Amino acid sequence: MSGNRNAVTDGTPEGQVAVEDIQALPDAALRRAADRFMLIVLGTIEFLLVAWLAVGFMREPPASTGERIFVVILVVGVAGVLVMLMLHRRRLPALDWTPRQATVSGTVTFTPDAESHMPVHHLVTVTVDIDGETLQAAIADIVHESCLDRFAPGTTWSVYAFKDPHVFDHDHGSRVILTESHDDVVRAGYDLGSLTMHNDSGPGSDLLQRGFKPS
Repeated sequence: MSGNRNAVTDGTPEGQVAVEDIQALPDAALRRAADRFMLIVLGTIEFLLVAWLAVGFMREPPASTGERIFVVILVVGVAGVLVMLMLHRRRLPALDWTPRQATVSGTVTFTPDAESHMPVHHLVTVTVDIDGETLQAAIADIVHESCLDRFAPGTTWSVYAFKDPHVFDHDHGSRVILTESHDDVVRAGYDLGSLTMHNDSGPGSDLLQRGFKPS
């Protein structure tokens, strides 16, 4: 049995997304390409700012102290954003590419601190058999609210586990990832515990677009 495939049509309950709107959302490959483009743009801006600083010392008249301080602040700010983006896109631990059947046990809601700008999100909890061990886990893909009703308790979904199934043991067990067979599911990012990214919503897995370390 696979996850329910009930289409969302006109008359969709409030907070859900109509099927024609889902089809218009960027898929995971397009979201990944947009991320790479952002990195290129930020890297180019950083290069130009550093080049301006170097030229500012040699030109006549030289750049003023105020100009240099302002550009240094920009350099540090852009560099900080670049570092954060690259940390969230570094290679993940080795993935076991064997599809496994996971059975939904429920959902949990994560509410960020009042000072956080992160949105509330839900994770689907599952049980999955890995080499004879029944693992309590959560699907790392943040399923958009428009698709959550498909993940009713008892439904089964195809998932990948990490080579070390406990590498991302956090709240509510380890983490598994939906396989490509469920690319129609709309995601709003992913939650790997300390590595959590909230992206623009769209079908396909942001996680499977990431690089994984060799086995």
